[in-house]
Amino acid sequence: MPVHRHLDDELEILRNLLLEMTTIVDEQLAEAINAVSTCDVELAARVRANDDAVDALEIKIDRQCERILALQTPVAIDLRLIITAIKINTDLERIGDHAKNMAKYTPHLQDCKGLIEGTPILKMADVARRILRDAQDAFVQRDRVLARQVLARDREVDSLYDETFRSFVGLVKQHPDRAAALAYLVTMAKAIERIADHAKNIAESVIFLIEGLDIRHRGLLERTAE
Repeated sequence: MPVHRHLDDELEILRNLLLEMTTIVDEQLAEAINAVSTCDVELAARVRANDDAVDALEIKIDRQCERILALQTPVAIDLRLIITAIKINTDLERIGDHAKNMAKYTPHLQDCKGLIEGTPILKMADVARRILRDAQDAFVQRDRVLARQVLARDREVDSLYDETFRSFVGLVKQHPDRAAALAYLVTMAKAIERIADHAKNIAESVIFLIEGLDIRHRGLLERTAE
């Protein structure tokens, strides 16, 4: 019969905190996207207010990691889980910040709902959210295949960002009186692109957790090895 370790209890607390964080951030992003698509100022305000919960959980997760490292002696896969938790925690908090910023810009778009619908930005946001959910599922299920699929799909968001930016350039020429609002949309599109990048980081962290393989900046690592 396996020996029960106190470390296992501490790691379970850490996993549960991360799951709570992923749930809250996913909800934040979904509500931010809905606020933008409907120009709902009240919903946007709730998204901004809820960012405090994300920040509080970030601190709680960091402290749990510090507690385990200080009081336990994790090795191998246990240590990889702690390293992964620290990385994912940071990426989730940044995603929450980008969702908050999307909400912050929403009041400036109240007269631009028709323009928003004429661009790929909402499609881009939906794809970014699906990528985030896949990255989260890859972590929960320890699914390396799903994690690698996330890496491939990040390019789809990059392509949509380029398409979105070009559409904004055309809209500014057609509607110079809306240039200020469109500038907020450009900033928002960049935030969505960064959200997808952070989801990709989470997928890379999952691969590190499962395989012990750091796949970040592989070209640089290969040149260094040579």
